[in-house]
Amino acid sequence: MRTFLIKALAVAVFSGGMAVTTGIIAASPAMACGEEQERSDRLASSLPQVNPGDTGQNVLALQLSLRNEGYTYLNGTGNYAGNTLTAVQDFQRKNGINPSGIVGSKTWHALVGKLPPSLTGNGGITPPSFGINPGETDQDKLGQLYNALMRVHPYQVTDWGPYEGQMVAMVQDFQRRAGIKDSGIVGPKTWNALYLVVSASGGWGC
Repeated sequence: MRTFLIKALAVAVFSGGMAVTTGIIAASPAMACGEEQERSDRLASSLPQVNPGDTGQNVLALQLSLRNEGYTYLNGTGNYAGNTLTAVQDFQRKNGINPSGIVGSKTWHALVGKLPPSLTGNGGITPPSFGINPGETDQDKLGQLYNALMRVHPYQVTDWGPYEGQMVAMVQDFQRRAGIKDSGIVGPKTWNALYLVVSASGGWGC
């Protein structure tokens, strides 16, 4: 089972107000997180076809999903070439799918659809509507950003101060990987990409 390094503030944000506003339904107390029998086919159905040569957030989501399947040489560049194609074709062969390297509905359902909704949100998570600019100090806003960002490989958030320095650099790095202008400003495109990548890679947890 995947484990996440989550500091107390992030846990409070996610398991408190954020869980309500994003529509995540926690597993029952008798069910361990990530072990419920439901699938995430709704999320898988919403994911677009990805082809060799593509770049951006959908490729990043694909790469980190495959990484969690054991293809640990994929670090998530956002560029579909080389090792990513090798991993996709191997995954397709293992799951009885034509190893074309084209990631369509069958591949997404085999990769993401099988995951329990407690890890993916199953397409029911709504990203925040507010923006964050460098220099932001609002702890509620920053808590939601930190909570999402550190669920993306390889980021680890250790500084809970204002949004500056290393944190801005992490966001800029994510933006480049996701094919977004690396301004460091967290707007709708960045929020949507963050939530897509975390959801598709099964990174939410309970």
